[in-house]
Amino acid sequence: MNEPNSPGPRVIKRYSNRKLYDTQESRYVTLEEISALIKAGQEVKIVDNRTGDDLTEVTLAQILYEEQKRQTTRMPLSALKEILRTSGATISEFIQKRVREPVQSLREGAERKVDELVRRSESSVEEKARSVREFFQGANRALDDLQRRIDERIHTVLDGGRAGLRRELASLRRRIEELESRLKSD
Repeated sequence: MNEPNSPGPRVIKRYSNRKLYDTQESRYVTLEEISALIKAGQEVKIVDNRTGDDLTEVTLAQILYEEQKRQTTRMPLSALKEILRTSGATISEFIQKRVREPVQSLREGAERKVDELVRRSESSVEEKARSVREFFQGANRALDDLQRRIDERIHTVLDGGRAGLRRELASLRRRIEELESRLKSD
């Protein structure tokens, strides 16, 4: 989402006095302003004015630190420890391990449960097919909605979103139980 005339990310130069200079707007900027640019979808690259070294990652870490200091909800200590333990891994690998794999496991568990319910059901083949279709449509809508919300709020997962994820998973479980109940009553 760069400006149309901008061929790459917006370049911010960091001077030895720690001031940050936006080369596109020709003015000094704050960490908060850089955070706002990133939240708005702007690609940003922070470079050391003297050496040309890329300081983007360390600056973004500093922004996260400053935001955590100001917020009442903080990233869970266990999440911080896990990030440090997996320092060679990328954040996307961390998210894959902590978010997407449990969602996939939940989806697979739902499929197994449906198979079990179908085997036990005494209804006709058409009723079974309809019930299974309705269950999967509902479960897939719920899981797709959960995945979309997770992707939209991934920073929430890292900022203490485990509780929110647990609530979402509990809600999903309740929906699956409701669907199971409906299947049993059909």
